[in-house]
Amino acid sequence: MQERKMIEILHKITQERAQDITQKGFALGHNVPQSRIHPLIKPKLDSTFFIAEIKRASPSHGDLSKIDEPIKLAQDYLNGGAGAISVLCEERHFKGSLADLMAVKSAYPNACILRKDFIQYPQEIEISYRAGADMVLLIAAMFINEDKGFIHLQAIYEECLKYGITPLLEVHTQKEIDFIAPLNPTLVGINARNLHTLEIDIIQACALKSAITSTLPHTQVMFESGINSPHSAFIVGSFGFSGILCGSYLVAHNNPTRALQSLKNAFLIGKNQQPRFYRYTFPTLTRHNIESTKIESAQVGDSQILLKVCGITNLDNALLIAEEATKYQHKITFMLGFILAQNSPRFIESKRIKEISKALHSLYPHILRVVVVKDDKNALNEAKTLYEQGHIDAIQLHGLDSLTPHTFAHIPLKEATFCFYGVQNIAKAEDFIADYEGAFCLVDSQSAQGGGSGKRIDTNVLCHLKERYLCIAGGISADNINEFLSLSPTMLDISSGVESVPGVKDIDKIKMILHTIESYQAKKASSH
Repeated sequence: MQERKMIEILHKITQERAQDITQKGFALGHNVPQSRIHPLIKPKLDSTFFIAEIKRASPSHGDLSKIDEPIKLAQDYLNGGAGAISVLCEERHFKGSLADLMAVKSAYPNACILRKDFIQYPQEIEISYRAGADMVLLIAAMFINEDKGFIHLQAIYEECLKYGITPLLEVHTQKEIDFIAPLNPTLVGINARNLHTLEIDIIQACALKSAITSTLPHTQVMFESGINSPHSAFIVGSFGFSGILCGSYLVAHNNPTRALQSLKNAFLIGKNQQPRFYRYTFPTLTRHNIESTKIESAQVGDSQILLKVCGITNLDNALLIAEEATKYQHKITFMLGFILAQNSPRFIESKRIKEISKALHSLYPHILRVVVVKDDKNALNEAKTLYEQGHIDAIQLHGLDSLTPHTFAHIPLKEATFCFYGVQNIAKAEDFIADYEGAFCLVDSQSAQGGGSGKRIDTNVLCHLKERYLCIAGGISADNINEFLSLSPTMLDISSGVESVPGVKDIDKIKMILHTIESYQAKKASSH
């Protein structure tokens, strides 16, 4: 019932708006000037173009804020460096109006103002222009299943160009990208919210960025929805987005100016760093939804699973594994893990990690390098130094505390500007905390050692987890890998199950694992 309700929301809004327009006219009963009063401001699509939103409510969050003074909030956003102000104008579900837009534009005539609404008719563009809008949101999903939907959308789009208004075309899927491509739009926004379920999927939205870039190479791409921390802005920045449209997070923050500045700084760090970890792993993760995304990536081929061999301690072993893994690089995105926990039998010093990392980067640059740390601030700082120097691609945070899942080694993960993912050690499904920070989370068995113990995680427990991207560690070996593969995991993390002795990997066991994964993928592909 809940899912059906979510599917119907967009249709419900458009039907209600159509009725309101029939009764009140295209201005929806508002007193709009007969001609435009304020200057038309083009968006400055620089490297950190942020659109900050004035939004009182939404179907997904309910009431967010009363916002009695939208002009004051707009000033806070402009002080924080907003490149444009988005004003929600839909009245029933978002509790906004054209009156809000006209008030904000009157107060700040030289600011770029976006009309965020569910525009259905070309006549609404003239109203938007006269009201003071400089940009207008057009939602592809509203037209894609409509008879002559493209012609309808094209008419509205061309009306925007006629008045000099900048249209922001919103898409959610590859199908919608293909739908709008003939317009060759200047600006497209990828919305991370699934319109059918209202769930957020930052991974899929980021992976779609490459699809737009390949189809529309001259189009600027914005990221919409799902930004809830500076770290999420960092992730988005690492994919080279032109900017972000953010509403709920900023509206709920007690200091919108500072919050916006923090998002911009994190976004810019990600954009300047261009870390490859998320760019390599996200397309692989989303290929579990390949029918809806159809994403292609030159870096990772058609890989549909992440595989990490953890506990590497010597160069020769690392190179042998890398050589074997390279044979499967178009089917498996491969990672090697180094453990910086001194109480582990697989502990390796930073100096050795650097030596192995340099060799891997030179000979096998497609292989990702991950350092594993436990809840120790010194080890985390050491790992961050390796990351900043380019020796590793990401940090695995082993043993997130269920009471404080957003903090690790006294560092707030929401503020992190480095690539990481957490690990939760669980014995039953109820142990798993879904509200974690980061794009995805690895699930491991519980043991006194914490990791690399060889203790197998219960597959019955895994079956009850509702993770979209199931990432598994805990006692995986060539003998039982088929059982784990039957769960359709997005990532497998293997350590003791492929060793001859702790810290030394058995290349024959690695070969068996790789061959089994290849066979499983081939069987799965043939069944479709």
